[in-house]
Amino acid sequence: MSVVDESPLAAAGRALNRPIRRTWTARGGVHRGDARYGLLFLLPFCAALIVFQYVAIGLMIRNSLFSYSFLGGTTKFVGVGNYTTLVHDPLAIQSIEVTVLFALGSVLLQVPLGLALAILLNRPGLSTTALRAIIFSPVVSSVVVVTTMWTFIYAPSGGLANSILAVFGIAPLKFITSSNEALASVIVMTLWEEVGFSMVLFLAGLQAIPRDYEEVAALDGAGALQRFWYVVLPLLRRTTLLVVVTTTVFSFQAFAQAEIMTNGGPNGSTNFMVFNIYEEAFTLGDPGYASALSVVLLLIVLVVSLTQMRAIRSRV
Repeated sequence: MSVVDESPLAAAGRALNRPIRRTWTARGGVHRGDARYGLLFLLPFCAALIVFQYVAIGLMIRNSLFSYSFLGGTTKFVGVGNYTTLVHDPLAIQSIEVTVLFALGSVLLQVPLGLALAILLNRPGLSTTALRAIIFSPVVSSVVVVTTMWTFIYAPSGGLANSILAVFGIAPLKFITSSNEALASVIVMTLWEEVGFSMVLFLAGLQAIPRDYEEVAALDGAGALQRFWYVVLPLLRRTTLLVVVTTTVFSFQAFAQAEIMTNGGPNGSTNFMVFNIYEEAFTLGDPGYASALSVVLLLIVLVVSLTQMRAIRSRV
């Protein structure tokens, strides 16, 4: 009788899979009672999802076809009139451009920085655990508190940022009071606040990769950079997809930065779409037009997210 050599991983997988298949066959699959209990536990979540997401989206699309006011009065059906107004509204076009630039800058900075931090802190130890907690703490902090704190940091006179620059002999910057610097300043603040989220996701992805792959590559003579590029990075593509998509969605939802720090200025340089929607609905009193802006925002996020998912998944 011939003996076929197999790797330890293959042997372990074969040994683990055998009893699982027998148990599954012996029990005849999942019992109907178990499935009913599972559906019962899922029912509250599904009901909340339908009411607060799908029904809300349907109402938003419906409202975008009308012109009305929260204060009452005549509700007039305008069809695609709100969308026609949007196309010719320079403020709306500016808000789309600003939001896309903000999302692009946030993703391009946050994803590689989160991966770098995850690689540096992917080792056991009390010091690394403490550093992980420190980096992640802004994620669970109130966005209002964080934004207010950075408003004082960016203060043109007496702010912490300019005080640090003065130590190195650099002239003070205007930060959020300059139309040329405001968007970059908000991106830096958002990066500080949210990079811990990306770091945690990448840490989970790194710790899910079996060490055997890197060890085999090392035995084949691959260096640290080669192991990262040809072994670790391809196995992190699904995690990278999750980080890229979530970071993009969060960026398109930016609001507190503009509301608290800049009020959409200077000169509309931080007029994010959500802030513009809020202004149109609650300041200018045109919820129908704000609903049309919300529909456009939803479509942009869907198109960008699906494009990202397709581009990354095609390489997995």
